[in-house]
Amino acid sequence: MDKTQLKRHDLVYPGSAGRKRLQQIFLHELTGEKAFLAADIFCADSVIPGIVRRAEDVAAEMIPVGFVHPQLCGGRRLRLAAELKVSEAVQVQRPYELAAVSFTAATDCLAAAQTVCDYAAGQQIRLGILGSAGLEIATGLPFTNSDSDLDLLVTGLSLERLQEFYAELQAIGRKFQVDIDLETELANGYGIKTAELFQPTQTVLGKSLQDVQILKKETVLEILSQEA
Repeated sequence: MDKTQLKRHDLVYPGSAGRKRLQQIFLHELTGEKAFLAADIFCADSVIPGIVRRAEDVAAEMIPVGFVHPQLCGGRRLRLAAELKVSEAVQVQRPYELAAVSFTAATDCLAAAQTVCDYAAGQQIRLGILGSAGLEIATGLPFTNSDSDLDLLVTGLSLERLQEFYAELQAIGRKFQVDIDLETELANGYGIKTAELFQPTQTVLGKSLQDVQILKKETVLEILSQEA
C-alpha cells in the first residue's frame, strides 16, 4: 500500500497480525466493558476498519487510524486512536465506494442515505458516505440508531451544483427527520463543511491529513470552478 495516497475518512482494514497487535495494546490499557469492546474490535474475524485520521509525529511506516465499536459504552461510542503499520493493512476503501454498495435501510439515517444515493446516482454526483452510516454499510454491523445523523462527502461539483445538491439534502433530511452534514473534498486535499460556503464570511475552515487551515473563500471557489 502507498501511504501517501491515503486521504481523510478512508477506511483501512487491518490483517490478522495487525488486529492481534492492537488487541494486545488496548487490553493492556483498558479495563471492564471498554476492554471487552476493544477485544471485539480487534478479534480475528472482525470486519471493523480503522478510519484514517490526522496525527502529528507519526513514523513513516505507521498509519494513524481511529476505531469505533457499534455498541454504546456508557451511552457513548468507544473510540480508539491507534497506529497501524503499513504492512498490516490489507484493504483500503474510500467513502465514495460505499455509495455504490447495496444496503438495508434499517434506520431513518440509512433510509435517508439510500434516498441520497439514488439522487446522486441520477445526477452523476460523486458521493461518499461517512460516519456511522458509512461504517454500517461497510460492515453490516448496527452502527446507526434512531438518533444518528447522516454525514456525507462530495467532490467535483461547481458552486451552483453544490447549492442545488445541498438544498436537496435539506429536503431529504426534513423528510426522514435526520440531520445531514455535507463535506466537500477539494483537489488540494482539504475538506470543508459545505454549509460554510453559503455563509456571509470571507473564509472557511479546511481540514487535511497534515493540518487545519483557514482558507480564503475566493480560493476555494476558484478550486471548485476548476474541478467542475
